[in-house]
Amino acid sequence: MKRFTRWLARAAAGRAVAAAAWALGLSGAATAQAAAFGAVRPFSEYQVILDRAPFGELTKPEEETERVVPLQESFAAQMALVGIFEDKSEEGMLEVAIVDHKDNQYFKLKIGETDPNGVTLLEADYEMDEAMLKKGDQVVVLSMRTGTTGQVLSEKDRETRQGEMEKKRLSYAERRRLRQEARKRPRELPQPLYTGKELEQKLQESQMESIRKGMPPLPVTLTPENDAQLVAEGFLPPLDEEGYELMDNGYYGPDGMYYEDDGYEEPYEGDY
Repeated sequence: MKRFTRWLARAAAGRAVAAAAWALGLSGAATAQAAAFGAVRPFSEYQVILDRAPFGELTKPEEETERVVPLQESFAAQMALVGIFEDKSEEGMLEVAIVDHKDNQYFKLKIGETDPNGVTLLEADYEMDEAMLKKGDQVVVLSMRTGTTGQVLSEKDRETRQGEMEKKRLSYAERRRLRQEARKRPRELPQPLYTGKELEQKLQESQMESIRKGMPPLPVTLTPENDAQLVAEGFLPPLDEEGYELMDNGYYGPDGMYYEDDGYEEPYEGDY
């Protein structure tokens, strides 16, 4: 029994020595391998390889495109926008009139209102004759302009389009308010270019120029000085002492009638 116990002790001691030797061998091998390959390099030294992208660029997965149904398949397939009105009771508020040919219904909606069928008016554009309607997940823009019926908007375009329409509506309301205030202000009558003696002088000059050019005269009486000037220039016949135009065989009186020496005679049509 004692011999067997000694044998076990010697075997255990032998195994311990073998395990220690094996561990020392591994450590030495690791040390030799590290020495062969050198120290661990920093990651920044490999960045130049990554920048060259030897395996190609990383691409983002394509986003799934939203399917937008045609107008003919939407809730507004048989709807028509027939009117856009200003709500005078509320500044900047618009109201639209719509005809649904599917049920032969006519209804009106203000911005933000919903009809019994679940159609909501999101926005309206008075200048572009457009209205944005929503029912469920679909948003449709109807138009009154010739050649344009409507358009179903994608989820991506809804917010942008609605914001643009709202901005234009508020801008239009502001311009309308300014116009109304301008109408209430008293109008300033335009001042004449000429008055008094300056106006009389301009009328005399215009009358003389019309006579010179053979144009119909203005209802303006020439001053004696201007009349004499036109007579001297040969554009008017001379006058006698009583103010009658002297002619070869007669004269024209102030009443426009032609008088001859031997009596009275109606004027010829060509004389006027």
